[in-house]
Amino acid sequence: MKSLSFDGMTHLYDETRVFNPACFRAALDHLVERFPPQRYHHVFKPGIGTGRIAIPLARKGYRITGVDISDRMLGVLRRRLARSKKPLQVSCQIADVTELPFPDGAFDMAVAVHLFYFISEWKKAADEIMRVVKPGHPLVLMHTGTGMEIPLLNERYRELCAQHAHGISDIGASSTAEVLAYFKIQGCRTHPVRERWHWTSRIRLENALSYVESRAYSFTSFAPDDIHLMVMERLMSEAKERFGSLATEVEVPNQIYYVVVTRR
Repeated sequence: MKSLSFDGMTHLYDETRVFNPACFRAALDHLVERFPPQRYHHVFKPGIGTGRIAIPLARKGYRITGVDISDRMLGVLRRRLARSKKPLQVSCQIADVTELPFPDGAFDMAVAVHLFYFISEWKKAADEIMRVVKPGHPLVLMHTGTGMEIPLLNERYRELCAQHAHGISDIGASSTAEVLAYFKIQGCRTHPVRERWHWTSRIRLENALSYVESRAYSFTSFAPDDIHLMVMERLMSEAKERFGSLATEVEVPNQIYYVVVTRR
């Protein structure tokens, strides 16, 4: 599969990628204090999507330029910007992160959130992002949590698909660690900011299962409809047997963290 477009998931994207607001505000404040918009004014946002990260950054005083391959996601972003009471410095266009239409060193900083997992040529994308950021300036890799996902359901969905001969493989990078290892090989410095912003999500089983059934996540985009329906039937049955009721709320540990990558 080539890089994943979220066109088909646009209507559910933001509600399935929720995070703790207080933790996000604290993480954003920490980022702003470390990289103030007065010095790191022009920010590149690859995979800008609906603007769930770009708009809060713009409200902090940054000028945001973003790209995405999903026209529907950008449509949501443009409508949000049009409704904003205060004009925000956010511009966006359709472009592939593996071939960016910007000159070398065009940006003061880049912020990428859950990006490289969905790009087949993710190393090329990583090189392109570092190319358009000024040397010595930061690329911030941010993780905003697992949203409305219950990890044990996701893993079981994958296992059941594999039992039906439809194993789910990674589209791009398999983990943040793999991405950071690549940057280190390229001579970049990496500095993680972790273990600061934690919370516990309480997610209702039936809600989590509904999002998986609606194919709101990338890993659900592989299986054919008939396999997907069989897997969901089994998954729901097992969840009900294990937890007693689909109305049960499952506690999921969550956190926001970021890693700063700089080119020497």
